[in-house]
Amino acid sequence: MSASPRTQQKRTAHTCITCRARKVRCDGRKGTCTNCERLGFGCSYDEHMGMEVVQTDAAVSRIAIPRRRVRRACQNCHEKKARCSGSTPSCDRCTAQGLHCVYLPGKRSLPLASPATASATSAPPATAHPPDSPSYDDGHSGRSAFASGTASPAPASAARAEPEEDLVLRAFDAFFRHVHHIPKFSFLHRASLMERYHAGSLDRSLVLALIAITALLTDLGPGMGEYGSQCMEEAVSLCLAGMEKPSIVRLQALVIAVEHRIFSRRFSGAFMLHALASRFATALRLNYENPELCFLARESRRRLMWSLYMIDSSISAGQRDVALWPDAERQIHVHLPCNERNFEFDLPEATESLRPPPPEPGMGTAPMPDALGFMALHVRIQWMRARILQCTSQAASSWSQQDLTTLPLRCAELLAELEGFEERLPPSFKWSEGNLRLRTYSPRLGIFVMTHVWWRQCHLDLYRLFLEGLREALPRPMLQQLDPNLVARSRQGCYNHARAMADMFAQLLTLGSSVPVTDLDLPGCAYQCTRALYHGLQTGTGDLAFTLERVQELSAVCLRAAQQSTTGPAAASIQADIERIITHGLKLPEGAPDSPAHISSDPAPVTKSAIDTRIAGHAQLTPDPAASYTFQPSVPATSAPSIALPSLAVTEPPIPAPVAPSHASGVTTGSNAFEEVLSGFTFGPELYGMDWSTFPTGWPNQQFTGSNM
Repeated sequence: MSASPRTQQKRTAHTCITCRARKVRCDGRKGTCTNCERLGFGCSYDEHMGMEVVQTDAAVSRIAIPRRRVRRACQNCHEKKARCSGSTPSCDRCTAQGLHCVYLPGKRSLPLASPATASATSAPPATAHPPDSPSYDDGHSGRSAFASGTASPAPASAARAEPEEDLVLRAFDAFFRHVHHIPKFSFLHRASLMERYHAGSLDRSLVLALIAITALLTDLGPGMGEYGSQCMEEAVSLCLAGMEKPSIVRLQALVIAVEHRIFSRRFSGAFMLHALASRFATALRLNYENPELCFLARESRRRLMWSLYMIDSSISAGQRDVALWPDAERQIHVHLPCNERNFEFDLPEATESLRPPPPEPGMGTAPMPDALGFMALHVRIQWMRARILQCTSQAASSWSQQDLTTLPLRCAELLAELEGFEERLPPSFKWSEGNLRLRTYSPRLGIFVMTHVWWRQCHLDLYRLFLEGLREALPRPMLQQLDPNLVARSRQGCYNHARAMADMFAQLLTLGSSVPVTDLDLPGCAYQCTRALYHGLQTGTGDLAFTLERVQELSAVCLRAAQQSTTGPAAASIQADIERIITHGLKLPEGAPDSPAHISSDPAPVTKSAIDTRIAGHAQLTPDPAASYTFQPSVPATSAPSIALPSLAVTEPPIPAPVAPSHASGVTTGSNAFEEVLSGFTFGPELYGMDWSTFPTGWPNQQFTGSNM
C-alpha cells in the first residue's frame, strides 16, 4: 500500500511539564516544545525547574496553568464566532463597534464573577453584626432608609459569586422606572438603596430579589427570566437562613418574594412566605410608630407594613380565619404613607390614619390634605374592599335571618364610604381624560389608574351579591326575601360600573406603548368586569340594551388591557379565562335566570378594527347623565331598614357527614399519631379575590395533603 500523503507525527517519550498538566500531546522538541512556543507558556522537561515541585503524576494536574481563553464570551461575539476579550461591562469588540454588550448567565451557577467581584469574594467575609448588636436588627439609622452595618454573609453551602455590577445597575434602573410605582413595591427609597449598594453594604438577598422581580415583569434580555427565578430561590434561602435574626432588609426581600410567587402562580409558597413575613413584621414592631427613627426610616417602615397588609387582604379575600391582619384599624397603629415627593426628597409631614375623618357639622366632607398621595389612597381603598368582601362573604355563607335583615343597611353604609372617598379627591386626582393624559409619561400613571379601577371594583364586589347565579351571590331563597327594587337597583349598579370600568380600560389603551406595568390587580379586575358584562347579557336583567356584539367588544378591550399590563404565568391564566368567557359565555348553574340572548358556542370573532374603533370612541367618552353609577338606598343610611320579609322559614344548614378515613387508616391498625386527612387546605385563586376555579383552564388548585409516616 502507498504511504499516506499526511506524514504522521512521531510519538515521543519526552513530555514537558506544561503539556502533561494540560493533558495534550507534546512533540518533545528540545528547549521549548511547539505547544508552549505557540501559547507563550514556560516549557521545561525537568520537574524541579521552572514550576513548583511535583512528586507524582496525580499532582501534575494541580499545577496552575494560565488561561489564555476568556471564561465566557458575550452574546454578540458568540453569535459571530469572534474572539471576545471578556472584559466587563463591555468587551473590546463591542466597545469598538458601538454594540450593546450582554453576557448571558452560565447554566451551572448563578452569576459568573467579574474580575472585580472575583477578588472581592476571595476576601474573608465581613462580620454580619457587631458583638454588642441586638438580636433584632432594626435596619435603620441616620438619614438612610436601610440597615446600618455590613450585609449578612451567606452560609458556606450557599456562597456564590456576586451578580455583576452592570446587571445589578440595569435591574435597579428598570425596577425604579417600571416596577416601583406598583403600591406593594413602593417601600424602597432609591437614593438610600443606591448609596448602600455602592458602599457594598446592601444585603445580598434584597439585591437578588430585585433582580428576580424586575426580570419577571420587564425585559432585561434573553435568558433573564430563568436566571431571575434562580436569583429568587437563593434570596429566599438567605432569608430563611437568617430567620432567627429578622431585619428590615430581609423583610423587604421576603415581600418581593411573596409577590414573585404570586406572579409565578405558586400560591401555596406565597401563602406560607407571607405568614413568615408577617411574623418578621411583628418581631420588628413594624405595626407601631418608632419616633426615634428619622423620617425616611419611619416612612419606609410604614410603606412596608402597608404592603404586607395589601398582600394579606388579597390572599384572604374577606375570609377572616385566613387573614393575618383582619382588623387593620386595630392591629396596625401607623399612619398612611405620605406622597411620593415627600418620601423622595425627605420632607417630613404628618398624614391621616386609616379611617378618614368624619364630616364636621355644617362643614361637609373635609378636604384631603396635600401630604396624602395615591399610595395612601390605594391603601385606603384596599381596606374598604377588604371590609366589603368580609360583609359579602359572611352574607353569602350565612343563613341567619338577622344577617339578612341588616344587610341593606350594611350595604348602604359601605357605599356611603365609597362615595365619600370619591368626593374627597382633589380635581387633579379625579378620573378624567385630561388627568390620564397628563400622567402618560409619569411613573405615577399605574397607581393613578389602579386606584380608580379598584373604586369601581369595590362596587362590583358589593353589587354582585345580588347577581343570581354567581358564586359570590346570595342564594335564590334569600334574594326572594329582599325588596325587589333593592335587588334590581343593585344589579343595575353592577352593570353600570362594569361598563364604566371597560371604558377606563379603553381610555388607557389609547396611550399605546405607555400602558404601565401593573400588579395582577388589573387583569383580575378585567376578569370580574367581563363576568358582570356577560351576566347582564345572558340574564337580560339590566337596562343597558346589551347586545352580544357590544359585550364582546367591551370584553375584548378588557382582554387587551390585561395582556398589555402584566406578564407571567398567573396573568396568562387570567387572560385565558377572559378569552374562554368571550368564546363560550358565562357558565351559570342550573336554575339561574334564563337569557333572552343566545350565546353561540362559536360566535363571530371580534375583529381588531372593531376593537380599535371602540377604543377610539371610548377615548372621547363622556359620562352619560342618564345612567346612575351610584347606589341609591331605599332608606337613609342613618335609619333602620324597613323591609317587608315574607314568612319564609330559613333552611338550616345540613348536618355534616362523618369525616372519611384518611389513607393512613387503610394501612395501619388502631390510632396513629401521624394520621392526616388527605383533603388539605386548597390554595386556589379564590384566596386572591377572584373566582377562576369554575373554568377548566383556570388556575389549578394547590393543596397541602397529609401523609403517613
